[in-house]
Amino acid sequence: MSDSKFDENGIDPMGTHWLQYVAFAFSGFAIFTTWAFFFDYKFHNFILKIMRILDCSGFNCNGVY
Repeated sequence: MSDSKFDENGIDPMGTHWLQYVAFAFSGFAIFTTWAFFFDYKFHNFILKIMRILDCSGFNCNGVY
């Protein structure tokens, strides 16, 4: 970690802050997952299963699922 190209303010030699790299990666992941949710049937069902598990973890299930 001592061979970092970032200065003490977190800026690299090109003038980009390290959080800008994190934001770019997060945005790419969000775009991909949004695309997959609407256009990939298996991924859509996978997300719905996760949402059902989280929703039925003792709060709003009422014996439905």
